[in-house]
Amino acid sequence: MQGFDRRKFLKTVGISAVTAGLATTVGSLKSVSADEVDWFQNVNRVKDPLNKTPKEKGHAPVVQWPVNIKNGEPFNLDIQIGENLHPMTPNHYIQWVEAYMGTDLVSLIEFSPLCPQAKVTISVAVKEVSTLRILTHCNLHGIWETVKTVSV
Repeated sequence: MQGFDRRKFLKTVGISAVTAGLATTVGSLKSVSADEVDWFQNVNRVKDPLNKTPKEKGHAPVVQWPVNIKNGEPFNLDIQIGENLHPMTPNHYIQWVEAYMGTDLVSLIEFSPLCPQAKVTISVAVKEVSTLRILTHCNLHGIWETVKTVSV
């Protein structure tokens, strides 16, 4: 059995289905008018940290950790989706959060609309200055990323 390729899926604009031997094009998941942003086209990032848009305030991951981190010792990494905590309703919710140190996956957390909050705390340890990448996926507004440097 082959695993699900999330990147390939997210790059896909439409879905093709084969029904009764006939290929049927289902089309894109959501049509986007010229004045709308296609949130699923790219990885979304905060463009201007001093002037965040409402979408950026509600979707960009917010990350906090202790001021003093000791070499190789575990510490708690607090991740919250959005400055204004992202809603978790059946129609609008965070599906998953991925945490990377450099290119190494540290944690993958999946949520359902039944989760009360889009927040999580994970334990990590670093031995040198590392690039922390947090990726998150909103079912309506695509993938959002925050990148920070963690120093020991």
